Amino acid sequence: MAEDINLELSLQTNHSMIVKKKLTQSYVDYNCRLHLPKRAFEQFIIPEMEWELIMNLKNSVEVIVKDVNGNEYHVTLIQYQNGDYCFVGKWMDIVRAKGYKKDDVISLLWDKTNEIFYII
Repeated sequence: MAEDINLELSLQTNHSMIVKKKLTQSYVDYNCRLHLPKRAFEQFIIPEMEWELIMNLKNSVEVIVKDVNGNEYHVTLIQYQNGDYCFVGKWMDIVRAKGYKKDDVISLLWDKTNEIFYII
């Protein structure tokens, strides 16, 4: 007796672990950096990062950001002295490639296993 078995795989995410950010004009025009929401970043992302990565944030670290189409972007993640977390460096490459505009909302998910961010 044959049974129908669904073998489709899906990426299950805990939506409370997603950090959202509404883009302002300066984030898509001239700022060349994206300030990440500090409270959500410290609550959901930092606990999932490796200790060595966390310790290097003040010096800046290169991280990979992937979109849902598999495009890969290399940006610099830094924690400034005031405690703010930012994507700097090639953030504008993502803005141009994705066509982001003022008031767009992006969602970031940290993949602990592969140590990369996903923009979803």
